[in-house]
Amino acid sequence: MKIALLSTSFLPALGGMEFVVHSLAVEWGKQGHEVLVVNWSSDQATHPDANYSVAQFDLLRGAPRFGYHRFPFSGYTRRSIEKILNDFGPDFISAHMGYPTAHWLARMRTRRPYVVTCHGGDITLFDWGFRKRYGIDSELREGLNRSAGAIAISTHAHQMMSDLGVDSEVIKDITNGVDLDRFRKPVDFSFREELELDSSALIVLSVGRNHPQKAYPAGIRAFAKIAERVDNAYYVIVGKDASDHSALAASLGLGDRVLFPGPLQGEKMVGAYQQSTIFFSPSIWEMMPLVVLESMAAGLPSVVTNISGSQDLVLEGETGFIVEPGDEEAMADALIGLLEEAEIREKFRQAVLLRAEDFSWDRISRRYLELA
Repeated sequence: MKIALLSTSFLPALGGMEFVVHSLAVEWGKQGHEVLVVNWSSDQATHPDANYSVAQFDLLRGAPRFGYHRFPFSGYTRRSIEKILNDFGPDFISAHMGYPTAHWLARMRTRRPYVVTCHGGDITLFDWGFRKRYGIDSELREGLNRSAGAIAISTHAHQMMSDLGVDSEVIKDITNGVDLDRFRKPVDFSFREELELDSSALIVLSVGRNHPQKAYPAGIRAFAKIAERVDNAYYVIVGKDASDHSALAASLGLGDRVLFPGPLQGEKMVGAYQQSTIFFSPSIWEMMPLVVLESMAAGLPSVVTNISGSQDLVLEGETGFIVEPGDEEAMADALIGLLEEAEIREKFRQAVLLRAEDFSWDRISRRYLELA
């Protein structure tokens, strides 16, 4: 089968959506399909594991400012995409970011079956989302309803699609996946040596770029309560610009207990997951956080907030604990309970490893193809 993935940005741009597209493309390539990633930011495959081709479509300057669906931006881009698709001749199209990709495909009146996966900024009603910025509810609804499947990657995404007016039979529940082999393969990297920590250190790990939705200040304040009780516990926040919160940590007397190693890539990131003690997500909003899936693949018990995606992945009292966003006392209590009880951590670890099997990219990618 020939499969085209249509996305906005792509690797080497970094983000959850870009890695989802890459992972689907790799899995379909492994399964023997011919795969082409069509996007606006890159004209070549840059990832070392890429077994697919890449094509770049044209985007008029001004589209991000005025709206990708408006004249003349929409027609110009659609013609560029149509030419690439006609040359490739896909049997199936997997589009990512419901706005603008679903809008473009719906207006093309393509006869090829396509599914559309929403990733966050395209479906959320937050001020920074496309719906508030461009007022595109009708365009988004039309594009999703014309698809063979509007992929909801979490229960919250499903509800937002339903509230938007997407037909119930069109909405298909398929989560994001994770590369189990990558996060379980031993790596030649010592996370504790990198951080200059003793081998007995207990590491609470958060992963993600600095953004208000990550709520790192709440996580740091919760950890201040932990530091008073667990002498060898450290809070490590891996991600771009996370060190912006170093002043808060210092003001709480945590200068040497909260560490900011910056972004980690490749084996270093895998090693961070494998060698940490607990995964912690204090976020106030996500759609389907890949970092939670990655921590699961590595066998980490977790403490997460009761938000989209995390609430679908973590089994309360079996693989981790779920607390309400902003409840710093509950965060601290849940983390302390795991830090102080090695037997519970090991019990959770075994359950996490088993649950992660359900989210392998091989399984998830095959579920997409059932809609072809």
